[in-house]
Amino acid sequence: MQIALRDLKLEHLVVLYPGTRRYVLSDRVTVVPLAAAAEDRAKTLFPKRRKH
Repeated sequence: MQIALRDLKLEHLVVLYPGTRRYVLSDRVTVVPLAAAAEDRAKTLFPKRRKH
């Protein structure tokens, strides 16, 4: 994931999984339940982040 962030010059990476709990894996990687995508909650998947 860190290589993808660097090589693709991504600000943040979201990992979708079939569980129910959202959590932060690292400063730039967030794990989000697949149900959030199915419910079309874009703000849940990609919240506005502060510029550092």
